[in-house]
Amino acid sequence: MIEVKDLWKIYGTGAKQVEALRGVTLKIEDGEFIAILGPSGSGKTTLLNCLSGIDSPSRGEIFFDGLVFHSLSEEKKTQFRARYMGFVFQFFNLIPVLTAMENVLLPLKILRINHGEATERAKRILERIGLADKLHRFPSELSGGEQQRVAIARALVHNPKIVWADEPTGNLDSETGEGVIKVLEEMRFEHRTTLVVVTHDERIAKRADRVLTIRDGKIVKEERQS
Repeated sequence: MIEVKDLWKIYGTGAKQVEALRGVTLKIEDGEFIAILGPSGSGKTTLLNCLSGIDSPSRGEIFFDGLVFHSLSEEKKTQFRARYMGFVFQFFNLIPVLTAMENVLLPLKILRINHGEATERAKRILERIGLADKLHRFPSELSGGEQQRVAIARALVHNPKIVWADEPTGNLDSETGEGVIKVLEEMRFEHRTTLVVVTHDERIAKRADRVLTIRDGKIVKEERQS
């Protein structure tokens, strides 16, 4: 599904130049669960941002099912992300003035799904993750775990081909984090969604199909798990 060739990301120039990614090459198959580990500053989030088109690589190539993603215009990248990608972040990134339902509806509105169908899909996924009684609550009225589940519902409501998750359990206690992982896994198996997670959480790493360890902008270890 995803093929990356010799990916570099360089910030600054001259003496202040920082090589955040240094020649990363990898393949990610349809429906695969990848965990990306590494110390702070190793390039994990930069890699995720470049793969998803949030940031542009300095050089290198990225292909999605043969589509030359890295060469698309910003407008085309945005359209591709809206249709085929979902995002889950450590700090939830919910819009505070919108309810849980309204936050989850956003990807469907961008895709111009008719209101009735969109509302039904958003309601169904929120009910499934245990928030049937919180549909009309604002983020400030939800716990951290509930906010993260809303973020997951928003990422998955349009049935994306791939979900990018950056430290999705980083701000959660152990029990709540376990619940978040379970939701992601269930949705992955049901829809054959490809899941790529940047994490420090060993529980996530143990459940992944492959674990990639990145240091100083390079993948230094790759471990396939049963």
